[in-house]
Amino acid sequence: MHTKPNIHQFDSYRDHVNDRLVNEVTVLQERVKHLQISTSKNREKIISVYQKMIDQKQHFMRDWEMAKRCV
Repeated sequence: MHTKPNIHQFDSYRDHVNDRLVNEVTVLQERVKHLQISTSKNREKIISVYQKMIDQKQHFMRDWEMAKRCV
């Protein structure tokens, strides 16, 4: 029994993943902005971790050709 995959279904998943990643990157960038003006003792470490997360998500989006909306 051979069934053809619904190509539009995969596009929908891809769009969903792309939207989610863009939102996550935006939230992380906002957190970094807030931390930059904060006086927290560990802010540099937290900023560094957030920046790595942003870079990894953006790298993933570029690798999977989702960079059109990459922040």
